[in-house]
Amino acid sequence: MDILVFILILLALFAVMYLLNRSEKKTKNKYKKEAYRILDTPHPTRAEIANSIRLLRLYGGRWRKDKEFIELVNRLKDRLNSITDT
Repeated sequence: MDILVFILILLALFAVMYLLNRSEKKTKNKYKKEAYRILDTPHPTRAEIANSIRLLRLYGGRWRKDKEFIELVNRLKDRLNSITDT
């Protein structure tokens, strides 16, 4: 009986890991699409760009940085600098 409870706990933990991973991917894709949308708009606000940069840094990874996120952050920084210069 104890082994059955142990197996059920392990299955529950794997299910939670799967759902969290899936949720994280969905959130990362949402912020990535938002960053591309901001880059495509002709006149985004400074607040939109700053918020997008902050969220991309948050979801870009702590130890293994996502290269696409780094590139998006750099492009958004350039866009923000071009808005402040004009």
